[in-house]
Amino acid sequence: MADAVAVPGMRLRPADRLVVIVAAAALCAWTAAISDVALTGAVPAAWKLAFAASFASVSQLPALRVTRGYGPASLDLGVAALLIGCVVLGPAWSVVLFGPAVLLVHTLLRRRPLVALYDATFFTAATGAAVGVAALVGASSWSSPRGLLALALAAMTLRAAQRLARALHRSVVCGVAFPPTLLDRLAVEPVVLAANGAVAGALLVVVAVDGPSRLTLPLAVATAFLASHVIVTAYQANRRTRALERATSHLGQLDELGIADVALRSACELFECRSAELQLAPDRRRPPRRYELEADGVVVCRPGSVATADMSGGDDVMIALRGPAGDFGRFWLRFESRVSLTPGEWGALRSFAQTVALAILAAGLYDDVRVDGARQAHDASHDPLTGLANRALLQESVRTAVEAPHNLTTALLLLDVDHFKEINDTLGHAAGDVLLRRVADRLSSLGRPGDLVSRLGGDEFAVLLTGLESADDAAPAAEDVLRLLTEPVAFEGMRLSVEASVGLACYPADAADADELLRRAEVAMYQAKSARGSWVRYERQHDGSSVDRLALVAELRSALERDEIVVHYQPQADLATGQIIGVEALARWEHPGRGLLMPVDFIGVAEQSGLVRPFTLRVLDLAVAECAWWARRGSSATVAVNLAARSLLDRQLPRDVAAVLARHSLPPDRLVLEITESTATSELEVVEEVLGRLRRLGVALSVDDFGTGYSSLAFLQRTKVNELKVDRSFVSGMLESESDVALVRATVLLAHSLGARAVAEGVEDPRLAEALRGIGCDMAQGYWLSRPVPAQELQVLLGVDEVGQGARFQLPEPRLEKPLPVKHLRAVEG
Repeated sequence: MADAVAVPGMRLRPADRLVVIVAAAALCAWTAAISDVALTGAVPAAWKLAFAASFASVSQLPALRVTRGYGPASLDLGVAALLIGCVVLGPAWSVVLFGPAVLLVHTLLRRRPLVALYDATFFTAATGAAVGVAALVGASSWSSPRGLLALALAAMTLRAAQRLARALHRSVVCGVAFPPTLLDRLAVEPVVLAANGAVAGALLVVVAVDGPSRLTLPLAVATAFLASHVIVTAYQANRRTRALERATSHLGQLDELGIADVALRSACELFECRSAELQLAPDRRRPPRRYELEADGVVVCRPGSVATADMSGGDDVMIALRGPAGDFGRFWLRFESRVSLTPGEWGALRSFAQTVALAILAAGLYDDVRVDGARQAHDASHDPLTGLANRALLQESVRTAVEAPHNLTTALLLLDVDHFKEINDTLGHAAGDVLLRRVADRLSSLGRPGDLVSRLGGDEFAVLLTGLESADDAAPAAEDVLRLLTEPVAFEGMRLSVEASVGLACYPADAADADELLRRAEVAMYQAKSARGSWVRYERQHDGSSVDRLALVAELRSALERDEIVVHYQPQADLATGQIIGVEALARWEHPGRGLLMPVDFIGVAEQSGLVRPFTLRVLDLAVAECAWWARRGSSATVAVNLAARSLLDRQLPRDVAAVLARHSLPPDRLVLEITESTATSELEVVEEVLGRLRRLGVALSVDDFGTGYSSLAFLQRTKVNELKVDRSFVSGMLESESDVALVRATVLLAHSLGARAVAEGVEDPRLAEALRGIGCDMAQGYWLSRPVPAQELQVLLGVDEVGQGARFQLPEPRLEKPLPVKHLRAVEG
């Protein structure tokens, strides 16, 4: 502890200032007492001087106090020493001797120098005040009624000074409120004064009288002291219980900082320590930390380690904070001087520490629940890839914006990233994810306070603008979106070009409510997609085609219920024999008002409207039923059904396929499921799981459009496939391009090395068929064989109709109007 002497340029702490003030008062009292002694010349007898000084010293020993720990209710004999000194030595000598006597005791006990100085100077100042009050009575003899009144006033003055000093110390050092501290525990003061008076009177009688009565007086003194001991101890236990109840009554309603604040302040009040500290071990969210009560009464949290000892001697007391998993912290009390707590005080401290520990654990659990709840709420309303708001939060925000009581404009920008599928298929999902995150970052940098940027799914984003003066103010935002997105995105040394189609709709100019605003922004976006890299604001006169498209969603649901979805079949011929050995099932919609619709007209609607699963099951059921009918009539042809990418995210798909095969009694190896190459190379765990279960079911797997996506040999190594279908873009160029011939030949060789067959698509020329046969391709399909036909016509080609002739495609000798590429000729000749 720092010295109490003021140094130029040095600021004293509040506790040091208090010592300086008390020392100044003591100096005044001591000077006055010395002057009085010097003027009167009254020198008492040596034995009286020794007796009074010795009792003044002994009265300050901790062994003569009822409780050795803390509290102004401790039954010390300071008042008794004052009474004895006044009678035996006189008031002036009491003031002169008592301060040095207290300093001697503190020095022998090795107290801190500043603590010893404070107590000695305080006792001197308080004795001077008590003697001064007694002098005002003007008693000529201590044994007279006036003299007894003077002694009583001196005793009460000293005790009041002790209480005032204690209150000031706790208020300045511990931050406890001054008036409650001063008025606390007044009920026990009469007991303390009576006990001190009894001890002083008994000792004075012992000094004054002779004979056997001296032997009985110590017994009377001990009886009085023990009675006071019982009363004070009971009072302190009761007070401590009430204080503990007050201190812990609200801990369960606070967070960790609030608990630390209450605990530290209550510790200083309950145990009257110099300072307190709460140390907590690290948990799964926070590092080790220490809460301390500053001199200005503010509780602060600092990083720090946790002590390992359960307690320490001297001026500090430390107790563990225990939980179900063991110790997780320490509660540390620091006192002004060496203390030795009684069993009752230790019990109170343990109860207090345990209550604080339970409150901290409960607050931590509540905080964990609150954080987990907040995280779950955030996850439910935000996109996991970009961190932007998702569709649900956007819809809620749009509804809130349009229903707000204002006359301002709300604008919704809906944008779709162009060429995203090509980037995703060519470079993989990692590149696609990087691109989506960069788009999200750029859109977030564009938004103003109050605006909302969201990702709706896939490559669709939205920006909600609120508080606009007019619909025209939204146009610059659309321009900024296009400008920001035109800057290329870097990925593994490449620069990916990004463009977007932006649709804009405003409330109330373009829509009457939130749902209509969302729909019309989507209409505008699809209008913008016809001119990529542009933005379009919703216009009612251009809404027809998009309205028709939206109407297809409801009509498609009805079409599935009314069996309007049918299947046409395109044959696949064996290039070695010309025999049809398989067919591909292609969906058609026999629309009652629009005629026969091709997949391009409604597949996108099915994928965006959540109808992928019922649509896939409808096509699968029709194709499997037809193939089973062929099998019963002797045909060994297989049937291939295309699977949408979303189907492979459905863990129910293998069970659905097994149920359809069982319902129509078709062997699994007669069914071929075609997946796109971009889907096949996906690294999603669910895709791997679904493909593995389909493979174990026994159905054949075919990779469609092989060579157009981001080929993954790792996928072909992990999952055995039965077919690789060469895309028509390579097959059709074989007659002109040596590179296309090389690519087709490489695909055929890869398929054969994997134990799979190679199927060429888009064969529309007999010369292509002959060239494919020359390089070892297994099967072909295309207009040269047949266009997709209904089931009845295919039955004729398969020979399973009533006539039962079947079809065999003749492969003529090549009659080339112009020579094929050199490598191809070599392959044919070989």
